[in-house]
Amino acid sequence: MKIKSFTPLIAVFGTSFLITITLLKSFQIFMGISICLLAMLKLMDIEAFGTSYKKYDLISSKLDGWIYIYPFCELLIGISFLNSSPHSLIIFIALVLGISGMISVFKAVYLDKLKLNCACIGGYAKTPLGIVSFIENLLMAIMSVLLLIK
Repeated sequence: MKIKSFTPLIAVFGTSFLITITLLKSFQIFMGISICLLAMLKLMDIEAFGTSYKKYDLISSKLDGWIYIYPFCELLIGISFLNSSPHSLIIFIALVLGISGMISVFKAVYLDKLKLNCACIGGYAKTPLGIVSFIENLLMAIMSVLLLIK
């Protein structure tokens, strides 16, 4: 496993972390910034993102246009997490997408044994799909649950 393949993820989460500790030191803000940056990477080339994402995502395999909608949903979720009180509908969508993402990654990597690149940082990255992708979705689901019970 080459460290270079993880460079985009390190850059996104490192930048998010530095912005967060500078501003508020809040996990919710960290997640909001991280999700916005990940959405930005997908929006840079939605077609390339979609080509990678369709190989493992369960929703995009059922809904043709989902690859065009998902990055905007992710951006909306990230922006909502930056608000002190995000709308409960957005939090629920984040929860559903987080759980769906965990299931999709788990199925592709651990059940189907596919060797794919993660589409989470765009379509051209060579970051392997696996535990990091699973944790990214898990964190979105955890953040959603924390906000729903808040």
